[in-house]
Amino acid sequence: MKKILGVIVAIVLMMVPFTTVYGQSALAQERNVDGADAYFLEFVSSDTTFDGEIDYYYNPLYNETLNVNGREYIFTVGNVSGYALMVEFYGNGTVFYEIEELFYNKQSPFADCNGLPVYITHNVYLEYKNQAFYDVDSDTLVDSDTVAELVYKGFKYFGDQLPDYTHTSITIDYATKSTQTYSIQYDLPDLEGGTNTSCANTAGAVIFTYYDRFYENLIPNYVPYITIGNGIRYKNTSAETWYLVEELAELMLIGEPHAGTTFSEFQLGMSTYATNHGYTYSSTDVFSNGSFNFNNYKTSVENNKPVAIFLTNFSMLNSINEGDGQDSISSGYCAVSHVAVGCGYRVDTYYNANNNVIDTRTYLKVASGLIGYGVGYLNINGVSTISKAISTQVS
Repeated sequence: MKKILGVIVAIVLMMVPFTTVYGQSALAQERNVDGADAYFLEFVSSDTTFDGEIDYYYNPLYNETLNVNGREYIFTVGNVSGYALMVEFYGNGTVFYEIEELFYNKQSPFADCNGLPVYITHNVYLEYKNQAFYDVDSDTLVDSDTVAELVYKGFKYFGDQLPDYTHTSITIDYATKSTQTYSIQYDLPDLEGGTNTSCANTAGAVIFTYYDRFYENLIPNYVPYITIGNGIRYKNTSAETWYLVEELAELMLIGEPHAGTTFSEFQLGMSTYATNHGYTYSSTDVFSNGSFNFNNYKTSVENNKPVAIFLTNFSMLNSINEGDGQDSISSGYCAVSHVAVGCGYRVDTYYNANNNVIDTRTYLKVASGLIGYGVGYLNINGVSTISKAISTQVS
């Protein structure tokens, strides 16, 4: 698993500017590797399980003002090819690089782009040509109001407590079924954010409130749980946790017109808060080969390390109604970005009469930060898009 160092390779004030030269060879860049290249190489080398040297070139990506804001990397690792989309952020005099998506054995969404490739939010690929913006896939015109909405979303995570859900259900017929579950002992605190905060700093508050059990000065002069016999139960949202949420909002640079926080700003806020209270925050990527790795996730939560899960859309499990040889699974889908904190899982494996596996459904137990769901299950069976996931630790 990849260790996320500091605040994601933050280069303070001295970043080498992006070049706009297309197709720069790997050998040429070895003689002039800048901060973006260095981050890309570190990211891919620590993510991949494929063997071989990394060869690559890049093309510039543009924002809505047609200024360069990132790079499209086309690369090979050994005999495996892939692409990565990187963007650049500024905050508090700091430059951040983020790989927003990375895939192997897949063509870049900008491969057929004839104009300037414009990348301004997750999972949306535009090109600028004929003095207008077009969707790369459909070649349809994208109006200025839509572009402005996409710019406001950016690469930030800003899910609120009461989003609009589309409720869906499926049924699975089976002969037999097995269920595997696990949760960090006592689960996680169920906290809520405020009107001037976002899901990201609420998720950060959940993580620090959990770790305050072991490092008591993380939340000064506050015990976040009550003792019940030999166990504990976390308190509900309190004045102290409200203050924690608000403080993290400031440290994560949240505020109008800034919708939510980026992954790098989340990391910056978490690291700064821990340092300010005498501790160290660190994280380890649970992705591998560009995708969410459930086994890495299991290892983290089974070692009592909550996982921050960054989603560009998500689906929360409403219920599983178990009948005679049939499960009816209901979920609430939401097409907005969000951050939840994982503490466990549930895996249902379904078999036919010949004892052959016919389906496997995986759910992540999370502190959702959502009214109505609280600590519940995230449905990741093709109805949630996980863009990043990190195992978190305080020491």
